[in-house]
Amino acid sequence: MAFNAMWKPGPQAVAGMQGNGSANPALVIYLDPDSLAILPPSDPAAWPEFIRLLRQIRDSADELAVFLDKHKAVCDDDTGPE
Repeated sequence: MAFNAMWKPGPQAVAGMQGNGSANPALVIYLDPDSLAILPPSDPAAWPEFIRLLRQIRDSADELAVFLDKHKAVCDDDTGPE
């Protein structure tokens, strides 16, 4: 897997769905200061693959969050009072 760009979120970073109930929904990630919008394909026939991608993003984000939580706990234990 190759990455063409790396963004590091700032302190005001947020993510959410934009256009809920509209004809142009998107997953939007405001990275502070950059932003990324992930739009569904215009052809509903391509939606199953797009839905698969969204679920992979969700699952991978959850895996990373669990990893970081565990790593933070280890770091907290290492820097705690003796």
